[in-house]
This record gives sequence, structure tokens and C-alpha cells, in this order.
Amino acid sequence: MWPNFFTGLPFPFPSLGRVNFNTLPTVAVTVGTENVTLELPNHAFRNRDYVGGFYINLRQAIPAGTTGTLPILIGTNGDTRPLMAYNNEPVTVANLAGTGIYEIHYNKYTNELFLVNGGYRPTTATAAQANVRTAPAGVNK
Repeated sequence: MWPNFFTGLPFPFPSLGRVNFNTLPTVAVTVGTENVTLELPNHAFRNRDYVGGFYINLRQAIPAGTTGTLPILIGTNGDTRPLMAYNNEPVTVANLAGTGIYEIHYNKYTNELFLVNGGYRPTTATAAQANVRTAPAGVNK
């Protein structure tokens, strides 16, 4: 009774979090010789905002033994787009932490997909990070 009580009435709150159209599940992970494609359901980008964010639920694990340097592509309806990180560097298999939720920024004008957060692992530590030494509180070095 309660889920259908307010359906015809103007209500300023979008479903109170019960229906999440903003999280897209992967339906397949395809490993090729040049890339790894995370397949989304058909028409996944239809009726999406032109610029904005959404989440991908990576349900299938990328098979063990997959080369870590392969770039990640996001695909739907036979069309694929590269998943990018900061400085327009492609996200690779080594950058993903495994199954789970990843936040993506999508720009429909430029057809760009950026990984915002959710298990991203940089492939190399910067020199500044490698040289940082921390000491417990109250200890002088």
C-alpha cells in the first residue's frame, strides 16, 4: 500500500532513495588483446544528464592473470569509450581495486568518461610520497 500511495501526487522528493537509477550494473567484462571492456546494459546513457556523475557497480571480477597495463573501456550497445583518470591518462586494469562501486563523471558533449573515485589505485607512487617519513606523536627525529 505505502509504496504506491504517493504515485499520482506531486511530491518534491525523488522516491526517497528507494529507486536508484543512478547506479548502472555491469553485465559483462570482456578481455581483449588491446583493452578490457566493462559492458553496461543497453541504452545506459539514454535520458542521462549531459554532464554529470553516476555510479558503476562492477559485479564481475576482471579475470586473474589479465595484463595490468590494458586500458579500461566502458561499452554499451556496441559503442565503447575509454575510461580516463586525471591528466587524461587511461585507467588500466592495475588501477581498479576489484568488484564494487565506482563513481564516474560523464560529459555527453565530449563523450568523455572519468573515474572520480572508488578503489582507484595509482600505478606508481610519486617521489614526494615515497620520501615522506612519519613519526609517532611526541617523538622527535
